[in-house]
Amino acid sequence: MSPPADPVPLPDGAGSADEEERITARLLDAALAEFSAYGLRRTSMENVAERARLARSTLYRRFGNKRELARAVALRQSRAHLTELVRAVEKLPTVEDRLVEAFVLGITRARTDGLLLRLLEAEPETVLPYFTTHSDIALGVGRGFLAEQLRRSPGPPIKGDPDAAAELIFRLATSIMLAPRGHIPLDSEDDLRTFARAYLVPLLHVPAPNGQ
Repeated sequence: MSPPADPVPLPDGAGSADEEERITARLLDAALAEFSAYGLRRTSMENVAERARLARSTLYRRFGNKRELARAVALRQSRAHLTELVRAVEKLPTVEDRLVEAFVLGITRARTDGLLLRLLEAEPETVLPYFTTHSDIALGVGRGFLAEQLRRSPGPPIKGDPDAAAELIFRLATSIMLAPRGHIPLDSEDDLRTFARAYLVPLLHVPAPNGQ
């Protein structure tokens, strides 16, 4: 069955900003639901438009193809998770405490994320590039967000470069999420907490090269 046509087809840039945001959110919600139910391979742009009850042209005006759509869904989910982590630890007194607990919470939640687990198991060749060879956007978002939190955290400023520390922490967290088994115990929350105290907290206080 074809999706209903837009009540008033709008060219790019038409309509209020709020309405445009609502439509985009509706499409991303629909895409997330389709990806969660059927995976990336079996989801088509037409499926997403139909679930959102919007015309295909509305979807294609915002996202040229499924890869762009999947990336937008992933970025929105990542930003939401990062914001949630900050809110969960914002009352802790030091930047070190915030980092440790945010790391533990983030890894724990990633390990129970239904969509992520489904994709990693059923079609790893589709999703792994977003964490490896094509991770530049996710890395940029994660690094920028974390570096800003390091700069704004209470107490004495960190001694290291916030951007370098944030990038290393994000890379390590991604690696642990994708490959949790190794010599270092990382199974329980206490294991993760011990790891963060031993290996992540020191990164906050490594001076930048050449004193920069």
